[in-house]
Amino acid sequence: DRVFAINVRANFVFVRESLNFLRQGGKSSVVMMSSLAGKRGAPGLIAYSSSKAAVIGLATTLALELAPEGIRVNAVCPGWIDTPFNQPAINFMGGREKQEAAAKAIIPLGRQATAKEVAPLFVYLASDEASYVTAQAINVDGGIYN
Repeated sequence: DRVFAINVRANFVFVRESLNFLRQGGKSSVVMMSSLAGKRGAPGLIAYSSSKAAVIGLATTLALELAPEGIRVNAVCPGWIDTPFNQPAINFMGGREKQEAAAKAIIPLGRQATAKEVAPLFVYLASDEASYVTAQAINVDGGIYN
């Protein structure tokens, strides 16, 4: 319940409570954080993966409903990003060295991304430069999911 409240309900409530403001903008954009786990699932991460899949469904549905009002909605789906959030996974995998070796073996680009490599996509999707991009769940995953 807590994972769904944070990942799904928070996005839903944010959009619901922001609709009047978003409608005033004429060409507003909402960008939600999902995850590659929302597209692929991951063993041992039932609540996380299914909640991130729900974020993709929420973003897509809202995008289709709000498009006539000029409001775009998209989701970003990062893969392995090197952040403190992943420390439990690093510990579970036997430490940083083993986790980095697994990333190298699984990710076609051979490494995890940094937050600095994901953030520009949020900026782009929120900008007028992405005025024709809506209802998308865009991967930032080093080529894992193709």
